[in-house]
Amino acid sequence: MLRVTASLGDDSTAYSERCAFWMSECESKGARRLREREATPLILTGHGLSLRVDKGHLLVRDGNTHYPAERQEWRFFNGTLDIPPAIVVLDGSGDITIDAIDWLATQRVPLIRIRWNGQFASIITTGGQAAAASKVYWQKQTRDTPRERIAFAADIIRQKAHNSLITMDKYLPASPTLNRARKNIATRAKWLEQRIPRTIRSLLGIEGIIASDYFRAWSDIPLKWSGLKRHPVPKNWSTYKARSPLRIERGHNRGATHPVSAMLNYAYGVLVARTQIRLIADGYDPTLGILHDRLLHRGTYPAFALDHMEPMRPLVDQAVLGLISSARFTGADFPIQHDGVCRLHPELARRVAQLALQRCEIPIIRAKGHHSRKRIPRDGAAGSENSNSLEVEIK
Repeated sequence: MLRVTASLGDDSTAYSERCAFWMSECESKGARRLREREATPLILTGHGLSLRVDKGHLLVRDGNTHYPAERQEWRFFNGTLDIPPAIVVLDGSGDITIDAIDWLATQRVPLIRIRWNGQFASIITTGGQAAAASKVYWQKQTRDTPRERIAFAADIIRQKAHNSLITMDKYLPASPTLNRARKNIATRAKWLEQRIPRTIRSLLGIEGIIASDYFRAWSDIPLKWSGLKRHPVPKNWSTYKARSPLRIERGHNRGATHPVSAMLNYAYGVLVARTQIRLIADGYDPTLGILHDRLLHRGTYPAFALDHMEPMRPLVDQAVLGLISSARFTGADFPIQHDGVCRLHPELARRVAQLALQRCEIPIIRAKGHHSRKRIPRDGAAGSENSNSLEVEIK
């Protein structure tokens, strides 16, 4: 659950002020047209939230993130255009009834749960396990055939590198560090087009170097702070030096010790959930990964969703970078836990999720052409030269 920690002290006024600020940022800036279907997911957080069916319709109550506060409430009637395309619960506490789950299933509204640290927790969707046999067969065949697996993985990493360059050009300040990083990433992306590594390990090594160069270019981004006398922050929070937590062994991104990493974790949690929904709806097994394949976690780990979200990470990063450039933060936005891990203010977490969801709407997969080793079959026998296919494509 999201809690106010000791680092906030007894100054509840400052906490309430930040609640009001981030709530205003989350408010819709435009009205939905009369005959237009709602396109924005409903995001819930705080204590005491609830979803239940009242008089045949869904009644939703948001949680409390501070006191005093006016709780928001929504009533959704069956089949109406204002029903959100998804409901996202960010940490918080409360209850949901079986009737509410049935109502969501009938109206085809996925329910997504994100933990306090931004990690994807669970999803309830109408897709269930209704995967198409031909598509699951294709996933297994591609994963178990070394040449096909490497070709699939190389295409994903090449697209991720391309989107990293786009994000760097649009959102990162010009600097020698940026120039070097951009040159290195472009060189490796071109190299992947000309020749594919022989092993997955070699390919992952290249991906790791690209990611390292990419986040090194973030080091010149300044974070703007206010009220430092009232809520001081660690000195290293003035810039962003590393994706991995500084107090935790290298190679692990969970347990963020920097505000930027904490916001990225939430954004990626939203991305993996949305990607999993799309794959389930399109008939794939989201746990049967090709690049991400953990033997101990097969069947429980959203590996195929992680495969597909890789090229999208830099595009979702734009949501966090845009927020960094436009917002002025305070220490009250990122309470520090006893182990040095920083958490997001619940209303700030709602805003990050909202912005990330907007980026997630960029299409990941679309129907195109015929089957090739880099494409995903849509209908017919897997691997058939005449079958329709889905091609991974980032716009």
